[in-house]
Formats: sequence, structure tokens, C-alpha cells
Amino acid sequence: MKPADTVPAAAPWLPLASGRALILGRAIEPGTLDIRRDIAIPLGQTGRFANQLPSGLTYSVAQHCCIGADFLWGQTQDDALAMAFLLHDGHEGPLGDQTSPFLAALQIALDETRQELGDVPGPRLSIQRLRRRIAEPIDRYLHAEAGLPWPLPALLRDRVHHVDLQLLLAERDHLLGPQPRPWDEKLRSIKPLNLKQRIKVLSPAKAAEAWVTRFEMWASRLHGARARAKANPGTIAELTRQAAR
Repeated sequence: MKPADTVPAAAPWLPLASGRALILGRAIEPGTLDIRRDIAIPLGQTGRFANQLPSGLTYSVAQHCCIGADFLWGQTQDDALAMAFLLHDGHEGPLGDQTSPFLAALQIALDETRQELGDVPGPRLSIQRLRRRIAEPIDRYLHAEAGLPWPLPALLRDRVHHVDLQLLLAERDHLLGPQPRPWDEKLRSIKPLNLKQRIKVLSPAKAAEAWVTRFEMWASRLHGARARAKANPGTIAELTRQAAR
């Protein structure tokens, strides 16, 4: 992936709250993103479920990430696993949250447009794959800042993904009204996350502060572990294996 300073000046970019420019889809130089202003605060202001809560409140991506991270840490006391969940939607700070139904609709529209234009031969273009390509440099940057490897080991990534789906179902039950249609059949075999109490929506400011507090705490521990691992290169791999169990 090309670094930001090798791409044309006309490359798409976003202005960040910290005053910097984020060139999309390109490697991000160290020190480019301000974790609090460019990531945590926007995550606190970004609502899940397209802000369609009957309560009229904004249930933020930041709070979602904190709930899942706290759940995993409570189960395992593992900083790496908790941090991995905290960061799994970190790219939505600059990019925003595109709901799964919206992305699915984009995929259908793309497929239908290709058929209408007669552009059907060749491999199918995946909206999800394109989205991941834009998000990947941000994820890579955040994991480096946090002291985690990128890409995450498969077992660690899969554990985060499964808890993410469980939390999605818990959020549906706690925060959304009666659903007018059944959800995706793929979710029927998954049980909602067993939280100790019902989700109480935090304000954007409190959710952002909760997110950045956890980031700073776990990053300090993880970077300390990485520093100690210099004398033993296998330590980090063992830590991530343990977190995935």
C-alpha cells in the first residue's frame, strides 16, 4: 500500500478534527491521527442502527465497542482481546457507520447496474471488500498505536466477530422496538450476549471518554508487553494465542 506522500494531490481525502488531512485508502504515517479528537469523539457521536432507536437517543459506536471490550475483559482479563474489540469499529471514527442493510442494498444495486450495462463477465465486485480496503489503513494504524499486531491472528479476529454478533442481538433486544420483519437467518443460531444489566445509553461525550480511557489503559499495558517481548520474539504470538482461547 502506497504511503500518503506518494499519491497525487487530487487523491480523495477527509479533513480531520485535529486539522490534518486523511488520504483515504493509503498508508497512514505515524502521528497522523489524534486518537481522542479524530477517533474517540467521532465514535461517540456516531449512532448505530442509523439512529433509529424508538427512544430518540443516539446509541454510539463508542459505547458499543466499550460494552463488548468490557465483556471480553471480564471473561478473560486479557488486554489484547479487549483492545481488539475496542478497535474493531475504530475506522468508523473518520468514515462513519454504514449499516449492514445499506451495504447489502449497495451490493444489489451494483449487481443490477452491471447487468443493465451488460458488464456481467468476470468476478463479482464486492462492496464489503471495497469497504474493507478503504478501512484497512485506519485499522492498521490504530492497532499499531494500541500495541496489537495487524492483521489480527485469525482466532482472535473470529472471537471478536462472534461477540460482535452476540452484542448486536442484545442491542436489538434492549434498544430497538418490535421488529417488523425477521432478521438474517444466519443470526438465528447465535444467542444474544448475556449482559449483567440492560444497556443504558450514554451521552456522546461520556461514550467517547469511556472509549479513550480504555484505549489508553490497555495500550499502555500492551506496549509494555511488546517492550518486554523484544528479548523473546515469541511472547507476542503467545499472548495473542492466549487471548483467542
